[in-house]
Amino acid sequence: MSLDDIADDDITLQQLRSYFLASITHEFRTPLSALNASVEFLLDEIDHLSKEEIKDLLRSIHLSSTGLQTLIENLLESINIEAGRVTVRPRLIDLDDVVEEAIRVVRPLLNRRSQQLEVSCPSWLPQVKGDASRLQQALVNLLSNASKYGPMEQVIELSIDQVAGEFVCVSVVDRGPGISPSDREKLFHRFVRLDTPGSAQYGVGLGLSVVKAIVEEHGGSVGVDERPGGGSIFWFTIPIEDIEL
Repeated sequence: MSLDDIADDDITLQQLRSYFLASITHEFRTPLSALNASVEFLLDEIDHLSKEEIKDLLRSIHLSSTGLQTLIENLLESINIEAGRVTVRPRLIDLDDVVEEAIRVVRPLLNRRSQQLEVSCPSWLPQVKGDASRLQQALVNLLSNASKYGPMEQVIELSIDQVAGEFVCVSVVDRGPGISPSDREKLFHRFVRLDTPGSAQYGVGLGLSVVKAIVEEHGGSVGVDERPGGGSIFWFTIPIEDIEL
């Protein structure tokens, strides 16, 4: 490697650090500002607010705190990925429970954007061997992305199916702008965000890389397909058979 190559690598690393710090600062500032504003208003005006107005403020606080929690979990997970410390604690679990908890976490975001979530989860699905909290984190990331990048007042679909008796496939379907075939693979790399004309940009590009690491640690795979009629289908699979984790 030449000195020029080393210099180029240093510049790239500095640019990446600058991008990361700028992005993460923005991502923390937004929900913290909303939290602060809601709490201050609640403290100053609580004696003059109706029950419904108080509920609205508490919903805003809940939404902001949920966003911060998801961001912090993805940051910690990304550090573990970088250090090669991604581990799962497998046991037999019901995916119904994972789905229910993930929906509870993202419900404030869905409500704020007036989005309806349609869930298809057959009762005959078998148990899988996995880490419930990690799989919940992966599903929260997919549902959050579908909400953020999908249109307001539109439907998001969540389905779980058995594939060839060997895998359980979890799919999240949105009606957003869609993703070109050339961009689909790099989506699951760290710090990748696609520039979609006319849409806001969210996050620092960690969520999907975390999903990929968690799913692959379970022996599954992850991907994204085009939704007929527009939008994207993000999916991951988990083996049904016992696996060595």
